[in-house]
Amino acid sequence: MAEKVIDEKVEEFQRRLERILKELIEGNSMEIYGNLTIEVANMDTVALLRGNKIYINVKARRYPKFILKYIIAHELAHLLIKRHTKKFWELVKRIYPEYEKARSELFNRAIKGDKHT
Repeated sequence: MAEKVIDEKVEEFQRRLERILKELIEGNSMEIYGNLTIEVANMDTVALLRGNKIYINVKARRYPKFILKYIIAHELAHLLIKRHTKKFWELVKRIYPEYEKARSELFNRAIKGDKHT
């Protein structure tokens, strides 16, 4: 599972993620059942959703905002649709219409050896 990480840079990254999460939720007039939180962690994947908590890999802090928005939009979509179906991608697009550019860039970083994408 994810291991929590704490230091000044990570705390700033945490606040950055919280602002993006709030922007996506409020910008889409989303109503989340329960208290949705986001946390920076050490883990093998770039992000994951467990219950009402989104975990983001600490190494993602070097990503630009447009990629972080895609990552968070992707996890928000998983609140409703667990699998990567056509409806899932339609929901991601509704949450973050520019997701395809960010998804492509994230994939390109993985091809170049960034194993946390």
